[in-house]
Amino acid sequence: MQAFDILYYDGKTSVSHQASLVLERDHWLIQFDQEFEKQTVRWDITQVERDMSFTSLFIFRYGDFPRETLECKDENLLTELKRLYPEKAFFEKKFNALLRQNTTVLVGLTLGLIGILLVSYFYVLPWFSEKAAEQIPVKTEIALGETMFENMISHYQKNDSLTARVNDFVKEIDFKTNYPIKVTVVREDDMNAFALPGGNIIVFDKILGKMKSADELAALLAHEVSHVHYRHSLKNIFRSLSGYLIISLLFNDINGITAILADNSNMLLNLNYSRKLETEADEKAVEILKANGLNLNGLVQLFTLLGSEASKAATIKLLSTHPLTTERIAYAKKVSSQQNAPVKNENIEKKWRAIEAERIK
Repeated sequence: MQAFDILYYDGKTSVSHQASLVLERDHWLIQFDQEFEKQTVRWDITQVERDMSFTSLFIFRYGDFPRETLECKDENLLTELKRLYPEKAFFEKKFNALLRQNTTVLVGLTLGLIGILLVSYFYVLPWFSEKAAEQIPVKTEIALGETMFENMISHYQKNDSLTARVNDFVKEIDFKTNYPIKVTVVREDDMNAFALPGGNIIVFDKILGKMKSADELAALLAHEVSHVHYRHSLKNIFRSLSGYLIISLLFNDINGITAILADNSNMLLNLNYSRKLETEADEKAVEILKANGLNLNGLVQLFTLLGSEASKAATIKLLSTHPLTTERIAYAKKVSSQQNAPVKNENIEKKWRAIEAERIK
């Protein structure tokens, strides 16, 4: 069986491996040396896809993100592919052949592409980055979020006792999401709370100290969990760091993505949510509160608190990143007025009293 010389990328790092490729009827075998041991990787033929290339380099990708990649310069590879897999679309496109025959076409297309990229840099790339964020597997997003959390939390002083109390409170609420929700309370003289990708939520103790009811805290947490559920933080980060992240995505470099997000984790403090995303989070929060039989007036109380505090201070970080529009306030009052009289949840009230007792120590 003929073996082809290739470069192999495992998708987890940007490091390449000099390897050999053997084509079998229903799979490919990739073999290379790593740390003095022979490594063998098997690709099921049904999951192999070819990237269209403007050069003589043949590129194939495999699996879900982060995808494995192989590159081969041997033109005999296509001949063998045609023989073994006549039903697979591994063959040269006419478009590629045309480009090789006509240098003028290639130059013209290249210049046109550069022009398009320059014009659309501030519009297309952020949009594309947001769509790319949607393709990140949840497991990978959670791991990225943990890395960002560990990098960010080192800049704060944790309030361990309040953190434990609030997480007890969290356990009493079904947030209608598959993400693992974990709240960390930090000591900070500012009114703020924000969600990281993957389920971590950071709450400043000052905003907890200003709250007067369990419904108010439930509303805040439901809103932040909604941002997690809809991946708003991840999408915002990808939009803001689109240039760097797209390069890492193109090379399937998950370590590169992790490093970029870790280095820029503090930017979450200043990322603004759009009106559309805030509306989406508010609507999801209402859904959560209703499903748990909680009082929707908690959302009105939360907005009232933020509004009153904003009139006393020059700025509240929570409002700079989560704009409190008149539409949001009106929506909260409307859904609250339409709710039938909710029944108090004694477990949640008990957990809230424990938080109240802890915050005055």
